[in-house]
Amino acid sequence: MRNRYAKAIDQKATELLRELDLLTVPVNVEEVAQKLGAELVYGDLEDDMSGFLLREKGVVTIAVNKLHHPNRQRFTIAHECGHLHLHGEQGDRLWVDKAYSTIFYRDASSSSGDKLAEIQANQFAAGLLMPEALLTEQLPPELSDVDIFRLALRFQVSEQAMTLRLVSLGVLTES
Repeated sequence: MRNRYAKAIDQKATELLRELDLLTVPVNVEEVAQKLGAELVYGDLEDDMSGFLLREKGVVTIAVNKLHHPNRQRFTIAHECGHLHLHGEQGDRLWVDKAYSTIFYRDASSSSGDKLAEIQANQFAAGLLMPEALLTEQLPPELSDVDIFRLALRFQVSEQAMTLRLVSLGVLTES
C-alpha cells in the first residue's frame, strides 16, 4: 500500500496536468516545464549528471544532459518540474542531480529536508510521466513482461521506471 505522501504527490502531479490540459499519453513534459515558467536547455553535461534546476532572480532554467537516453531526459525534466512545483517557494537555488546523489547550492536555508525533497521530486516525476488514472486504464487483466515493455514504450519511460511505478501503485509485487 502506498504511503500518504506518495498519493498526495501523485494527486498534485495529476492536478497540474489537468490544469495545463496536458493529461495525455505520453505526457508532453517539455510543455509542462515551459508552462511552469522554466527555460529548457540541453547540453553536454558530465556523464553522471542528469541535469539541474537553477532558480535565480526570478529566472528558472532546467538543464538536461543531451547525451542521456531520451527517456532519461524526460524523467530529469519531470523531476526538476517536481522541485519547481513542490519546492518553488524556497528562493534562489541550484539543484544538481547526479546519477547517485544530488548536490544543493543555496542560501542559508537548512539542508534537513533535502533528502525528502529528492524523494518527493522523484515521486512527482513518476506521477507526472505515468499518471495513475491513465496507466491503470491501459493495464491488461494479467500483466506480463511484454506488457510492461509496451507500457514503457507508450509512456516513453524506461522499463525500470514503469516497473517501479507499477510496484508503487500495488499492481506488481516486489520480487
